Amino acid sequence: MVKRITNPLRDRDLPLGTLMSSAGARLGSRLDAALAEAGFTDLRSAHAAPFIGLDPEGTRPSVLAARAQMTKQAMGELIAYLVEHGYLETVADPTDGRARLVRATPKGWRALEKGVEVIDAFDIWLADRLGEAEAGRLRRALQLILEEEIP
Repeated sequence: MVKRITNPLRDRDLPLGTLMSSAGARLGSRLDAALAEAGFTDLRSAHAAPFIGLDPEGTRPSVLAARAQMTKQAMGELIAYLVEHGYLETVADPTDGRARLVRATPKGWRALEKGVEVIDAFDIWLADRLGEAEAGRLRRALQLILEEEIP
């Protein structure tokens, strides 16, 4: 007799991780489309990490990497791409001549403003669908996943 093989996931709801990844990808696609529509055709949601952690006066690449929870090398590649395309610039750190600061260029600030517009519109849309309190609970739950050790 042959044992029948079944997929234990087939009859279940989608796993929460899959739902979160898919929702993030959908928002990323919307951001990509909005950036392209605004003329930033060489910028994608995948380039967001340096912008999210950037201080107005500039930020060291190692700090940006730590804030994004990514390696210095990966952050360095993002920064190099964004410098090459005119969104960021690197300048000497006035407090330490050996160090560099990453700053947004005027083009970078315009792209960042467009990104904030899309993110704000999504947050408003979600709060309208879920209610402010439920959207806040969702935000706290997702933050917990990012901050806590997962067993």
